[in-house]
Amino acid sequence: MLRLEHISVAYGKHEALHDVTLDIESGRTTVILGANGAGKTTLLKTIAGLVRPRPGGRILFEGRPIETESPHRMVAAGIALVPEGRRLFGDMTVIDNLRMGAYTRHARANEARQLEKQLALFPLLAQRRNQLAKTMSGGEQQMLAIARALMSEPKVLLLDEPSLGLGPRLVKELFATLRSITQLGQSVVLVEQNVHQSLRLAHRVHVLENGHIVRSGSAGEIAQDAAIQQAYLGLSDKRPVATAAAPIRHHPGGFVNPSSRTVAPARSPLAQDQEQAMAAQIATGSGFFHPYARSVSPQPSPPAQAPQSAATIDPARPAAARTESIPTSGGFVNPHARTVKT
Repeated sequence: MLRLEHISVAYGKHEALHDVTLDIESGRTTVILGANGAGKTTLLKTIAGLVRPRPGGRILFEGRPIETESPHRMVAAGIALVPEGRRLFGDMTVIDNLRMGAYTRHARANEARQLEKQLALFPLLAQRRNQLAKTMSGGEQQMLAIARALMSEPKVLLLDEPSLGLGPRLVKELFATLRSITQLGQSVVLVEQNVHQSLRLAHRVHVLENGHIVRSGSAGEIAQDAAIQQAYLGLSDKRPVATAAAPIRHHPGGFVNPSSRTVAPARSPLAQDQEQAMAAQIATGSGFFHPYARSVSPQPSPPAQAPQSAATIDPARPAAARTESIPTSGGFVNPHARTVKT
C-alpha cells in the first residue's frame, strides 16, 4: 500500500534519515521504535509531505510516486497525520475542530456521516461538543486530534507520540481507543515511546537508530530480541558476576560492617607503643577499656598521706593542685581528651 525506497532526509548538514526502505501494509498497524533523535518524527513528516526527501528516494502510495506532492494533496490522497502536540484550534469548539478535518472534497460529501461515526467512537467528545478545545484536558484534546484526522477518511493514519504528556489512566483509555480503530482495519503508522502498549497493537515493527532501520520484524520477534528488551523494555539477561567475598576482620568489642572495604592501619612506632600499652591495660584489668580508643596510661597514685585537719589545709592553694593526684585506674578514662597541664 505504502512503500518507502532509499529515503534520506537532512536538515542542513545533519542527516536525520539515511537510506530508509520499508513497507506499510494495508489494514495493518506498523510501529516505529527508536530513541529520541532517531528520526521517527522526520519519517512521519516525510510521508505526510511536510519534509522533502533527498533526490533518489521514492515514496510510493498505491503504486503512485508521491514524494514531491504537497501536504494537502497527501491528505486528499488518503494520508492523515496526527502531529506531536495535537495542534488543535484552541478557540474553536469540538464540533468545529472535527469539521475542519473534513475539508477535502471527498470528506465534505460524507461530513455528517463521519461526524456521527467519530462521536460514537469517542463518546466523551459528544459530551463536550460545544466546549472550546483549549479548555479540555490533555487526554480529551488527544482524542479530538485523532478524531479530526479520521474525519478526512484516511487510508493511512500517522500518529506521532499520541500518549505524550498523558497520565497512566488516560494512556490506557487512549490505547483502548486505538485498538478499536485498528480492529476496524484502519492502516496505522504509530510512533510511540510506550513500547509495551505499542507492541500489543503492532503487526509490524521497525527500529530506527540514528536515521537507519536496524531491525524489522513482527511484534513477537521484536519483543523476543535481547537487544530490544535491554534498550526499550527495561529487561536484561546479564547476571552479576559472583565475586569472592572479602575476609571480615573481627575486632573485639567493635561493630563490623561486612560490606565495607578493609583498610589496613598504618604500623607506625607510636601505634606499636599504643598497642603494647593497651595489651598491658587489658592484662592488669585496670577499669573500663575501649578497644579502638587510644591508650592512656594511668598515672601512679602518690603514697597515701595522713588526712589533714581543716586547720592545716592551705586555703590559698589552687583547687587544681589539690586534684592533680586523682587516680585514673579503676574508672572511666576519656582517651581523646586533651591533657591540660596545671
